[in-house]
Amino acid sequence: MGVRVAYNLGVDLGTTFVAASVTQPNQVEMFTLGDRSVVAPAVVYRRDDGELVAGESASRRALSHPDRISREFKRRLGDPTPVTLGDRSYLVTELLATLLRDVLDKVTETEGAKPDQVVLTHPANWGSFRRGLFQEVPGMVGLTDVSLITEPEAAAAHYAATRQLGEGEIVAVYDLGGGTFDVTVLRSRPDGVEILGIPEGIERLGGVDFDEAILAHVNYTADGVLDELDRRDPQAVVALARLRQDCVLAKEALSLDTETIIPVLLPGRHFDVRLTRAQFEDMIRAPIESSIGALTRTLSSADVSPGDLSGVLLVGGSSRIPLVARMVTEALGKPTVVDTHPKYAVALGAAAVARAQAGQRTLTWEPRAAISGSGAAAALPDVGGSGGSGGSGGPPGGGPGRSRRPLLFAGLAVLIVLVILGTLLVNNALRAGPGPEAAQELAQSAAAVAPPDTAPPVVSVPIPSTGAPIPVGATPGFAEVSPNGRLLYVAGGNSKLVTVLDTSVNRVIATIPIAAGPPQFLTFSPDGRRVYVSIFDASGSIAVVAVLDTTTNRVIGQIKVRTRPFRAAVTSDGRTLYVPNHDSSSVSVIDTSSLKVTREITVPPDPHWIEFAKDGSRAFTADHESNLIGVLDVASSSVVAQIPVGTSPHALAVHPTRPLVANVNFDANTVTMIDTNTNRVTATIPVGKNPEAIDWSPDGRFAYAVNDGDNTVSVINAATDRVTATIPTGRTPTSIAVLPSGRQAYVTNLDSADLTVLNLGG
Repeated sequence: MGVRVAYNLGVDLGTTFVAASVTQPNQVEMFTLGDRSVVAPAVVYRRDDGELVAGESASRRALSHPDRISREFKRRLGDPTPVTLGDRSYLVTELLATLLRDVLDKVTETEGAKPDQVVLTHPANWGSFRRGLFQEVPGMVGLTDVSLITEPEAAAAHYAATRQLGEGEIVAVYDLGGGTFDVTVLRSRPDGVEILGIPEGIERLGGVDFDEAILAHVNYTADGVLDELDRRDPQAVVALARLRQDCVLAKEALSLDTETIIPVLLPGRHFDVRLTRAQFEDMIRAPIESSIGALTRTLSSADVSPGDLSGVLLVGGSSRIPLVARMVTEALGKPTVVDTHPKYAVALGAAAVARAQAGQRTLTWEPRAAISGSGAAAALPDVGGSGGSGGSGGPPGGGPGRSRRPLLFAGLAVLIVLVILGTLLVNNALRAGPGPEAAQELAQSAAAVAPPDTAPPVVSVPIPSTGAPIPVGATPGFAEVSPNGRLLYVAGGNSKLVTVLDTSVNRVIATIPIAAGPPQFLTFSPDGRRVYVSIFDASGSIAVVAVLDTTTNRVIGQIKVRTRPFRAAVTSDGRTLYVPNHDSSSVSVIDTSSLKVTREITVPPDPHWIEFAKDGSRAFTADHESNLIGVLDVASSSVVAQIPVGTSPHALAVHPTRPLVANVNFDANTVTMIDTNTNRVTATIPVGKNPEAIDWSPDGRFAYAVNDGDNTVSVINAATDRVTATIPTGRTPTSIAVLPSGRQAYVTNLDSADLTVLNLGG
């Protein structure tokens, strides 16, 4: 009997494909998962006998039984809604476990034994809740000794193992995959490579979004033929599944050719759609600009200018798109290097880290005495140290043997900072599974902007500066920022449009017609997948709430309410929507799964606004004509207190940490501060003329009151209850939306048709 050779495994459970890499005594190499490809599609299929199968076995059944197959479910990790395959429902963790089990079965069969150490990768922008869920997946397939690292950390490990860098050289790793985008900055040092600054991720940006753009182009070219398909017709469902596959092939073809043909084979109608590379590039230019914005922010967090870079390494399958390299080069003025096999870099790096952790190379964590700038603070020696290639005809593995080269992980830099700040509880949160506040924690995780959710918001300043106004080409009456801070949705009531702004580049990327009527207010679901649009006209003849799907920017439903719906609020679990009906002194309670009104709550006359307390047990209404703030008990659906305030309370904002709610009094020109423990007014603060909206900085130091009547924003110090600054805006400011990072806020200016940008952080 031969001697068993120890090996380790790195697995990249991606959004669109699964890649695996194994370590052998002298090399790191890709493991071939597919019949015709090194990687396997991230697809799960439910067979007739109920067994779940993954990879190419599942993908082959996509056309015959599309109702039993699921793709891109990794994006839904943390969504309480299960995934339905046929007549059964599954948690996303179960589907991810099916993918991982498929990898383990194939690798174990080939290698003859289970791996000594396994490393799994995940997107950099996942919060503690989703990481906790992801940690459950290995246990579901019998693995007990598994490490999790972020995808940019794995890509950095691969880069360190395969590239020789001159001392002090700085490079950026730009990872654009099938479903997510990550970026990190590396600097070579005498004893290794360190990660600088805070790696940033964009969760919903990747090849699948580009596929959807092509599908939308086909639909537009054919005058909306796909919208007319009967989704209950099995033939139509199969045809649409085939068309989606052809859109993927078209995307890949345009990386090599300047044009391609997409066959459209629908029931009763067959035709071709010609697509050029130029057309495709126009479709995806705005998302690529978003990724460059993230790259720029990461460089800024590392205190690195583009001129300091030696180059930009492009990894991830979607980085092969020629436009990516061109736009990155144009933006930074630096050359790009496309990894030989960009799809494999994360898996190869994960395997290298697995070998180091298994003890084949000594693993040490060495906190440094002091942290300089945003640099990392711990070392992983010799994650590379391998040679050879991935075997005959396969992708190359690790680079030539080399001396010990530690990789400094940015995640540990964050942990060291947290230790210094005395917040070790975060470590416990990272190890623990989701608790009873899982849905709320998911919302908080999704709301984190570029840095990880352990990073506090930037410190707000008493006197914000203003940036250049942003024209939006409509009549911006109200704005709401997405939970992840990357998009700003703006309601243009007079124009019957919702405008979408990319906050990384401050540029309009979409305009969405709202056929039901003038959109007035917007409310995001906690996961960011929906926007609830309050729609009414001046006469009150229209009173509906539309449901906007943010993945497609299409209205997917609408709910008729009693009278004009004003600013609504969603419970932290996303299951219930509370809508204040201005003219009927009521709040409609709506089930968000069925889109049905389940009950009505009577409140004081003319509610304008509703907000939930942080624990979700109470809600507060700004009752405009009653000069009251109503306090609702959510469990009993009843008003339990009424708090007198100034004349015409219009909008509310709940403090991020303290038991405090602020409201603006439109006709009294004041802001009222209310202690929510006692339901008593603690301060009445004079502000500008006709304050119409208010919001808090994420660190809770300041509130910002938007004054419609004198075109200003009043900045209020929460510690002293005094105005510290009055900032000019455009004409007729009506709302304010603050980014979760606290860096900026956007004020809608109705009459000047633009947005004022406030720079809030110091």
